[in-house]
Amino acid sequence: FPWQTRLLQRMRDGDIPRSLDVPTGLGKTATMAIWLVARALGARVPTRLVYVVDRRAVVDQATDVAANLRSWVAETPSIQEALLPSGGALPVSTLRGQFVDNREWLEDPSTPAIVVGTIDMIGSRLLFEGYRASRRIRPYMAGLLGQDTLFVLDEAHLVPPFERLLERVVLDD
Repeated sequence: FPWQTRLLQRMRDGDIPRSLDVPTGLGKTATMAIWLVARALGARVPTRLVYVVDRRAVVDQATDVAANLRSWVAETPSIQEALLPSGGALPVSTLRGQFVDNREWLEDPSTPAIVVGTIDMIGSRLLFEGYRASRRIRPYMAGLLGQDTLFVLDEAHLVPPFERLLERVVLDD
């Protein structure tokens, strides 16, 4: 879609839009691939991408997209070298109820990672809580989410309180 091409160009230029107005069904999950390609091309974009959705089914679909991107990176040596010069796989983690966080996104803060999660799982970690997270790991999770992270809030109009939380916690530097 043309909006995806424009977004990649903006990211390559270091211009990350605060919001995108893209109708349902026009490929918003592609923002993960766009961010990944921009990073591989050397753009100054955040290290982590967190894709937040208010429905578990969509979290699962977005996780599938992220897993396919991990496979693509592993199968494309030039991309693998650009993104992960020390080797390994692209960290992909899912934060949603009935899933155990694999914590790949926590292993190396300097490694690009994709985190897909529900509003309650991401929001609670941003606020130094976190379901199934020990008190010791909570500040680490909040710090990683609150810094050097690009949030993609799918269907933001459905969750204005969470959108305001992101504005207050992440955008107020």
